[in-house]
Amino acid sequence: MPRKPFLTACLMSVSLGAAVASCGTLGAVRPPVEDLRVQPKPVPPDDVLNSRIAGELHDNAVEAWGEAGWAQVGRLCRFHRELGMKGLSCPPPPELPPRPG
Repeated sequence: MPRKPFLTACLMSVSLGAAVASCGTLGAVRPPVEDLRVQPKPVPPDDVLNSRIAGELHDNAVEAWGEAGWAQVGRLCRFHRELGMKGLSCPPPPELPPRPG
């Protein structure tokens, strides 16, 4: 029986391609690596008690820090829910602003 190296090579490459394709991603959108880092809470400046503006700026910084932290929790929660973890109550993802045009 004659050997057919071209046919054998084609079959091997197709089978390897199918094997590699089956090792793809899990289907869940992976959160960014930064979500695994804890962001430090903003430290109030020295004049926070004497200056109304400094107090308001610090309040805004703490508010932004808290919102960013809850956004991290939401992304991690949705990621684990997509992986199949049970018992999670995740917030919906934020709506994207409409595209111009």
